[in-house]
Amino acid sequence: MQEQQIGDLYIPSDERALRSVQRRVEAVDEVVREWSHTVMSVLPKGLPLIDDEGRITSLFLAQQRRLNLELDARNPEITLRTRLGKVVPFLGEACPDLDLIRGVHRIVSARLESDIDRTCAGYCESLQMPPVSDPVIDWRVAMRFMAQGVHRIATQIDLKKDYSTSSKRFELALFAREAAADVVLRRRAMLAAFEKSESASC
Repeated sequence: MQEQQIGDLYIPSDERALRSVQRRVEAVDEVVREWSHTVMSVLPKGLPLIDDEGRITSLFLAQQRRLNLELDARNPEITLRTRLGKVVPFLGEACPDLDLIRGVHRIVSARLESDIDRTCAGYCESLQMPPVSDPVIDWRVAMRFMAQGVHRIATQIDLKKDYSTSSKRFELALFAREAAADVVLRRRAMLAAFEKSESASC
């Protein structure tokens, strides 16, 4: 069975291959979103994030998890593929199709980015702010940074078995509080910049 690839676009050769890709897309999408949800659920209660910021950070966290799974899937080490296969079955195949893996992850990445853009735009539109501006970008970057840091620490913890006894949970909580505070500062700066521009236009 020959797959096609036009530029960066992966095209399955037939309907059966397409269904296989679709199943794998759903599997990866579900895994990274569930993992992200689990991580967000163990972060300290009372973080000063509004609901939209929590959702966006969770999506960035899922995106970071997806990226790491993709990088791991390209690793030729058989022991690593075996371990990944316990999480996402097709990633543990003996001879992974790298074009297929890239295609699957590209679709999942696009889904997550679309959800991030939609949530950011929805928040901005609710306040009648332009969704694309330097203050908004700074706000988004702060949430992405928080997600990257949380991911770095959380991947060192077995969240379902050892979280309550892991010393890393304190590092995770401390980082989350500091990063969330920066997100709040960026949000306030964004709102202040918008209010200033509104006043200037009156």
